[in-house]
Amino acid sequence: MAIGAADCDILLVLRQRLPEVFAHPAAIGRALPDYGDAYNPVRRQTLATFILNALEEQEECLCCERVLGIVESDLYIPGLLYAFGAARGRVAVISLCRLRPSFYRLPPDREVLRVRALTEAVHELGHTFGLGHCRNPACAMFMSDSIGDTDRKRPAFCPGCQSRLFCRSAA
Repeated sequence: MAIGAADCDILLVLRQRLPEVFAHPAAIGRALPDYGDAYNPVRRQTLATFILNALEEQEECLCCERVLGIVESDLYIPGLLYAFGAARGRVAVISLCRLRPSFYRLPPDREVLRVRALTEAVHELGHTFGLGHCRNPACAMFMSDSIGDTDRKRPAFCPGCQSRLFCRSAA
């Protein structure tokens, strides 16, 4: 679900690829308005927990098993400088801001952005299915402290996380 003006190409990639990872169908919901109250002008970032609260309260989202919000704005969580995404309960949000190569003064690269967005979407949705952080740096559930960590990860779970995911899904 886009919040504000999100990249349509990324939404389509996620709708196509997330069912391959989670064995659940995915759909694109209607775009939600920007949440201006979540924006902190001093930090020039958006408070991720505000977005999670808003997603939980959306009537359209109440019938969904999981909800992933996509924002362009840079996200933060109190106590952290930034966040690629956040999750709580059955809702998650990812930001495309720091996933774009141009954020690091590199030329735009659509494929790099697609893979990074998918990897972070898998990571945050993994949290909504009860998975914690993993020690395997190639696993989507590895915690990204930098874009380099995200680039080392795959948009898939290691065998241990995959096993835990399906054990929880079957319960």
